[in-house]
Amino acid sequence: MHTRAAHVADWLSEHESWLLDVKYSQEFNRTLSELPWTVSGVRWAALDHRELEIPEDSPGQGFWEEFHSSPAGSHEFIFLMYGSREPGFVCRTIDAITDLDLLYSSAPGPRYFCGADLGSSGPIPNFGDFAEYNGDGIIRMYFPPDFTEPVTP
Repeated sequence: MHTRAAHVADWLSEHESWLLDVKYSQEFNRTLSELPWTVSGVRWAALDHRELEIPEDSPGQGFWEEFHSSPAGSHEFIFLMYGSREPGFVCRTIDAITDLDLLYSSAPGPRYFCGADLGSSGPIPNFGDFAEYNGDGIIRMYFPPDFTEPVTP
């Protein structure tokens, strides 16, 4: 299980995070399964999306402004999933995106995460506000038809 890998377990212990039951990964997988797919992942050409390159150095203000204007990035927290048969976790968006290569290093191929919020009973993933990362330094962010970009003050 990826969340038990030493580097991920260490990371989780050093950051504000919540390990979620596998049922959340299964539900997120069901949401993703309803989308058009190619052999290797979501068929992005059929979806309204944007691509954002993660800078080699620490992401700067321009990166964060663009990412936070996306559905997945508009949440203070995100839910990272490794697969439908194992638990995922919720953590602060800025922490996860900064360390995305590390967190997904033992999980090759396209990986999916979504925005999450904190409710009175704990984290609540928002499966429709998702993005993909496959280790190429690019985040592909889904923009549903009804999404309104947040207004920055």
